[in-house]
Amino acid sequence: MKILLVEDSRTSVLLVQTLLQDDPLETYDLHVAGTLSDAQARLDSEKFDLILLDLTLPDTSGLATVDSIFKVADGTGIVVLTAQNDEELGLAALRHGAQDFLVKDETYRRVLLRAIKYARQRSLAEKEIREAKELAEFATRSKSSFIANLSHELRTPLNAVIGFSEMMLSGITGKMTDKQHEYTNDIFKSGRYLLGLIGTVLDISKIEANKLELHNGIVNMRDIIADVVERLQGAYHDGKIEIVVDVAPGLPKLYGDETMLTQVVTNLIGNAVKYSPDGGEVRVSAAVEDADMIFIVKDEGIGIPKDEIEKVLQPFGRTEQARQSNIDGTGLGLPLTKGLVEAHGGTLMIESDTGKGTTVTVRLPEDRLRN
Repeated sequence: MKILLVEDSRTSVLLVQTLLQDDPLETYDLHVAGTLSDAQARLDSEKFDLILLDLTLPDTSGLATVDSIFKVADGTGIVVLTAQNDEELGLAALRHGAQDFLVKDETYRRVLLRAIKYARQRSLAEKEIREAKELAEFATRSKSSFIANLSHELRTPLNAVIGFSEMMLSGITGKMTDKQHEYTNDIFKSGRYLLGLIGTVLDISKIEANKLELHNGIVNMRDIIADVVERLQGAYHDGKIEIVVDVAPGLPKLYGDETMLTQVVTNLIGNAVKYSPDGGEVRVSAAVEDADMIFIVKDEGIGIPKDEIEKVLQPFGRTEQARQSNIDGTGLGLPLTKGLVEAHGGTLMIESDTGKGTTVTVRLPEDRLRN
């Protein structure tokens, strides 16, 4: 193990050398720097497995010593050595980046080797965590880049399919038979569906990469709810699902992204209607509670098993019951909705159980409210 000892006391250096030489289980390569500037120069040009750092040096002292070494240590573990039996100073040194803190007293000989080994192990563990985090971030960036490029490549031909099929439906290309019109309409609808699906996947990838941009403005949630309900009423089951709306009088406006908030309301009410039986009721409410705005959608549908609630909040996560019921869905709506809510600093909570319906509560923070 290659160790840099930053120590100006010759006696202390000899003591550490002796202790390291007496260790039968490890071979140490000890290098000594007597000043902060010497230590910084060494760390700039060499790699070490561990740093033993005395807090009091000719050109620095105290926590400033830790700060200066930590900046150039590049993740190398630091064990602080001091003659001061000051627990507060030791804790402060740990907060400033040290792995351990040892007082040069009668226990010093006994604990130094153990402290060196433990600090080295912690340093290696932290390095592995950093590398894993960097790898995960790289994978997320690569995935986001891939999805963005793929979305672009798919959107171009899809827009052509949608555009030409729409022209054919309008009669520009000539009269079609009923069957031709039916098939062309299927092509048009499927193209629009796929285009929307690609947009959803792209939005989720942006959320995961923390690259979602909000275009904030003053938003009237009362109007959004009314517009979405009017659009969805009758969209499923020929209007056999009743949507009951209860928006509190004087509901304040929100400062947020209107398109995203409309998507949140549309996804939640649409899900509630889609999973409700004929004759069912969907209740939609909005009010201010504990200074936050809450938006609640409650249905009488098939429900979600308690142990699968986390699953449906993951991309492409669907319950087995939903799959077996042959209800259309991709498993992207709820994860996207949760991400859009959290992008506004809010939370989304689901309460549900099999056969007992589902209640989704969105809470948007007080600092988003505008009178």
